[in-house]
Amino acid sequence: MAKIEGIRIRNYKVLKNITMGKFADSPDAEPLSPLTVVIGKNGVGKSTLFDVFGFLADCLKYGVEEACNHRGGFERIISQG
Repeated sequence: MAKIEGIRIRNYKVLKNITMGKFADSPDAEPLSPLTVVIGKNGVGKSTLFDVFGFLADCLKYGVEEACNHRGGFERIISQG
């Protein structure tokens, strides 16, 4: 079974630059565990983090353009500012 060891998100809604887990360019970092808990104040992007996975699934299933359209278009999902 495939496992996500790391994720990097840039300019997706309120998430400007997030890196979690292990990547080829950071071999000393720990991979994400099978259970990863996300904690934070209201409005910091917890729900947006989970929407990223839905967006990726939609991209694979329907294509990038349709995944963007489903979320109101590219202008709605790219970070503002």
